[in-house]
Amino acid sequence: MKVLCITDCPDRAETELFIRLSQAAAVDIFTVMSNPAGRYHELLLEAGVNVIPLRISSRFDREGTRAIRAEVYRGGYDIVHAFNTRAVAGVLRAARRHPAKLLGYRGVTTGVGYLKPESWHTFLSPRLDGIFCVAEAVRQSLVSVKGLWWHFPEHKAKTIHKGHELAWYSGEPADLTGLGVPPGATTLCCISRDSAKKGLLTLLDAFDNLPAELSCHLLIIGGVDSNQAVRARASACRYPDRVHFTGYRNDAVAIVRAADLLVSASASGEGLPRVVIEAMCTGTPVVATDAGGTRELVIDGATGLLVPAKNPDALSAAITRALTDPQATQQRVIAARERIENEFSAARTVTETLAWYQDLLATG
Repeated sequence: MKVLCITDCPDRAETELFIRLSQAAAVDIFTVMSNPAGRYHELLLEAGVNVIPLRISSRFDREGTRAIRAEVYRGGYDIVHAFNTRAVAGVLRAARRHPAKLLGYRGVTTGVGYLKPESWHTFLSPRLDGIFCVAEAVRQSLVSVKGLWWHFPEHKAKTIHKGHELAWYSGEPADLTGLGVPPGATTLCCISRDSAKKGLLTLLDAFDNLPAELSCHLLIIGGVDSNQAVRARASACRYPDRVHFTGYRNDAVAIVRAADLLVSASASGEGLPRVVIEAMCTGTPVVATDAGGTRELVIDGATGLLVPAKNPDALSAAITRALTDPQATQQRVIAARERIENEFSAARTVTETLAWYQDLLATG
């Protein structure tokens, strides 16, 4: 089997998938086209993966398309797998007449629609043979796409959870005092880009509803620090001095490790939320809203606490429950780590991905 994967700046899990696919006995030739500026690019090189530098600037990047076309036809690949939307568009243009199976990757539950022209250049293209869905919620979101007499071909969407390893997240906790948190203070944290879907306003409402005796501090990590509506709501909190914006941080996992609780308040769009996985791996308890594929990680009462989205009262009650019953919370932490190890491992992802490739090739 000859496999070509095309990506931009892969995360740790995706990088590990590439490394292990390159080492699989069933794969004769394996190549990755990726951005050398990626954080984990050196890991690919150290593992001996055949890497071709590629930067795709947009869905209509002509230079990128030419580079993909040249490699597809040079290598005579059986599988060409694009791991982001720009790469999917490029692959479909570059290899539409090539006999390889052309595959995509989908990590969120929103953005694809019958009436969205860009979808027909990517995930709704008839030429696309399959889509790797990181969560069952993502697969269901694709299967539900329909219009008039047309509906998404269900057989094209394949659920394969993106695997992780506990060892990737070992290390020392961050010193939160440098972020404005007093020593020993009970600390909640969340990670969010600047998106309304991430539910920061709901989280701030919930934070205001917490019992005063908990004296909690809230760390908000990520690009949402530039959101004026979120900033204004934080300033209006009962204890605005206990809300701390950190901006983007390279040590986000260490901050999560140091916190007493990870809160994910997303309203929609989640595939398999990495921040929840990171917390589960580091041993930080999780309270999350039931958005997208979050429920595939957080089993309510077993591996964390799950509440309805956009419900600050329910979120506040779950946070309080997690902080005031440490014994039950610790039991959920142990179960969460076991769930990642047993159900969301990197080895399992590789096995399922290879089996999918082989099934696609066997169907002709």
